[in-house]
Amino acid sequence: MSIKTRWLIVFTSIAFAACSSVKKIDRLETQQYKFSDSASIAIDSNAFYLIQPYRDSLNKIMNEVLAVSDQALEKNQPEGTLGNFVADVSLHQAQLNYKNNKIDFCILNNGGLRNSLPKGKIALKNVFELMPFENELVILTIDGSTAIKIFNFIASKNGTPVSNLQMLIKDQQAVNVKIGGTDFDSTKTYRVVTSDYLANGGDNLEFLKTSINKELINLKLRDAIIDYLKEQTRNGKTISVKLDKRIRYER
Repeated sequence: MSIKTRWLIVFTSIAFAACSSVKKIDRLETQQYKFSDSASIAIDSNAFYLIQPYRDSLNKIMNEVLAVSDQALEKNQPEGTLGNFVADVSLHQAQLNYKNNKIDFCILNNGGLRNSLPKGKIALKNVFELMPFENELVILTIDGSTAIKIFNFIASKNGTPVSNLQMLIKDQQAVNVKIGGTDFDSTKTYRVVTSDYLANGGDNLEFLKTSINKELINLKLRDAIIDYLKEQTRNGKTISVKLDKRIRYER
């Protein structure tokens, strides 16, 4: 890979006032250094052959085919095939690991999905490219007022990945919200599965830090996807995702 040109900023000539100890920047100078393209650098043969067995072993692992998809899965708004897939998988796998009670819905963020999944063979490396972080799934118990904040957050973002949740967006506010096909009830408490990043206030979701309860299920989001893909292959199924209008703009 080529190494991009980088800027090094050098601060020089700090002047001191004659009768004062206060430091001031008298002048700012910059100088550009251009680094050579790494492609032109000779390969160290000793290092190359030293790491080759490890590289080959890693490539073999990362190229393992986990499943086959009927279509490319990509991000979009207010909903996309990739977001629907990851949110549905997260809810499904979290419920398998959480025996206490039913999980009501799932919310994730588009920023956490770093790459699409291809049509055809989905390899382990594709999942790592999609989800390079070590984020874990957590279960939050929330009251009705917190749920409303979540729904309006989704609307303000013009849609985020969700599962078992349906809503309309009107003037960046959530309306006609349903959970599992049932009208949202602000007097009830709900259990939501999300990433630990969001549960800890990431993406401006600070209000999630004051949830009624937070439970860890020891399941990484990436592992949830990997396990699901393998499960589908064992069952002789391919990956097929539809847009089901779970989030729509009010017309």
